[in-house]
Amino acid sequence: MGIWRHLLGGMLLWTAHFFAAYGIASLLPGSSLAAVLVLIVTALAFGGAMLLLAATLRRRQADEDGLRRWSSEGGAVLYGLAGVAILYQGLPALLA
Repeated sequence: MGIWRHLLGGMLLWTAHFFAAYGIASLLPGSSLAAVLVLIVTALAFGGAMLLLAATLRRRQADEDGLRRWSSEGGAVLYGLAGVAILYQGLPALLA
């Protein structure tokens, strides 16, 4: 189970941010409250991705099994990619 959690965790976090940001934007279109809420959701999701990335990198150092080490490295890449996607998705709220 831990292997799948590392491989899919970043993408699930990004998906949750995607639905939250677009849900807020569609419920409160064009308002400053929507921009603030999207910024908060973006900060929380990005912080979560970076915490999970750090934990995965620490775990990778302790892994001796080849499959677990591979899943930790893949998970680290996907957490980093999720962080970039979350920031890119929250960019319109920053520019508004």
